[in-house]
Amino acid sequence: MEQNIIDAALERVRAALETGDVDEAISILATLHPADRAEAFADLPPDDQSEILPRLDAEATADLLEELEDEAAAGVAAQLPAATLADVLDEMEPDEAADVLGDLPPEQAASALAQMEDASEVIPLLAHADDTAGGLMTSDFFALRRQMTAQMAIDFLRTQHPDMETPYYLYVVDRANRLIGIVGMRDLIVTDPQTTIEAIMNHEVQSVPVGTDQEEVARIMSHYDLAALPVVDLDGKLVGVINHDDIVDVIEEEATEDIYRLANVSDGDLQVFSPVKLSVRRRLPWLLVNLGTAFLAASVISLFEATIAKLAVLAVFQSIVAGQGGNAGTQTLAMMVRGLALGEIEFKDAWRAMAREAGIGLIHGMAVGFFVAIGAWLWRGIPVLGLVIGLAMIGNMIAAGIAGTLVPLTLKAFKLDPALASAVIVTTVTDCVGFGLFLGLATLFLPYLQYPGN
Repeated sequence: MEQNIIDAALERVRAALETGDVDEAISILATLHPADRAEAFADLPPDDQSEILPRLDAEATADLLEELEDEAAAGVAAQLPAATLADVLDEMEPDEAADVLGDLPPEQAASALAQMEDASEVIPLLAHADDTAGGLMTSDFFALRRQMTAQMAIDFLRTQHPDMETPYYLYVVDRANRLIGIVGMRDLIVTDPQTTIEAIMNHEVQSVPVGTDQEEVARIMSHYDLAALPVVDLDGKLVGVINHDDIVDVIEEEATEDIYRLANVSDGDLQVFSPVKLSVRRRLPWLLVNLGTAFLAASVISLFEATIAKLAVLAVFQSIVAGQGGNAGTQTLAMMVRGLALGEIEFKDAWRAMAREAGIGLIHGMAVGFFVAIGAWLWRGIPVLGLVIGLAMIGNMIAAGIAGTLVPLTLKAFKLDPALASAVIVTTVTDCVGFGLFLGLATLFLPYLQYPGN
C-alpha cells in the first residue's frame, strides 16, 4: 500500500519537475510521511534531487536526512554549503547529526561543525564508533534528581517541552551525574505531588558502557523489552540514551550481516543495485574460497575413481548424499548462529548441543536415508545400493549436526565471526564426509552392487 502511494506521488513529482514547477514538486513530497518522503526523494534522479534540495528549508532538509539511509544522507549533505549544512544539523537530533558528520569528508564536517549554533551535544558523540553504544546514543535526554518532588519533576518537564521520542520513563542521577535509578511518567502523575523521586524510583536499572557493541545493545534491549537504554561512562555517569527506533535499524543491520555472511557475502551494506565493481570485489573472493573447498571434495571423489569406473551409477547418487548433508548442516548452522547472536548458547554448552544435534542428525538420517534407499532400490533394482545410500546418509547427517554445532562455537571462542566462515567449513565437511562414506561403503560392498542377472 505504501509503495503505491510513493509511486503515485513520484509520478506527480516528475510531472511537476518536467514543467519546471519545483514548488509543486516539493508540495507533493510534503504530503507524504517523512519515511515515504525520503524513499521517494531517493528514487529521483540526481538532477531532480539537485533541483529540489536548494529549495527546502533547514527543517525539511533535516527531516529528509534523518530518514535517508546513511550513504544517501551523506551524499545529500555533501551537496550543501557548509553554512546551510550547519543550520540543517542544528535542526536534527544530536545522534543523527553525528552520524551524518561522521560520513562526510573531515574538512567538510569540521567546517559545518564550526558553524553550528549548538554543537556541544554533537561533538561528544563523534568520539565513539558508529557500531557502539556511544555511536548509537543521543545526548538529548532528561535526567531527574532524587531530591526532587513529583510536582517539581512535572514542572521541570513542562519547561523542557519533551518531544514524542522522549521515553515513557526517565532516569535519575546523583550530584556527580551518576545513574542511580529510573522512574516512569505514570508514577510521577499518580503519586502524591510532594513525594520525592527517591521514594518512587526503581533502583534496578539496566545500562551499558559507551563501548558496548551494538549487537550486544540490541540483545539487551530485546531481552529486557526496553524502549530506551541509558549509556554510562567508566565512572557510571549518564552520558546518553539509546532509543528504540535507533536499535530497530541495528537489528536490521545485524540480521542482514548474518544472512549475507552465511551466504559468504562479507559486506552487509551491499544491495541489489550496488555498483557492479563493488559487488564483484566483495563477493568474488569467497567464490574462489569455495572453489578451493570444491577441489578438496573432488579430491575425495578421485580416491574412488576405480570404484566409479566399475559402477557408473554411483556418480548419480553421490551428490544426493552430499547435498542432503549440506542442507542439514545449513539448518543446524543457522540455528547456532542465531543462538550465539542472541546469547542463547555459549562454548560451555558445546558438548550438550553437539550431542543433541548428532541425535537429531541420526533421526533425520534414518528417515531421509530410508526413503532414498527405497527410491534407489526401485529405480535401479539393486537392493544393496539402497543399503549403501541409506547408511551413508545417516553418517553424513550426523556429521552435519556435529559440524554445524562445533564450527560456529569454535569460531566464536577464537573471537571470529561465526557467520562469516562457518558455511564454507560446514559445507566442506558434509561434502567430504558424504562422498567418502558413500563411495567408501560402495567400494566395500562392490561385489554385491551388481544388476540382477549380471
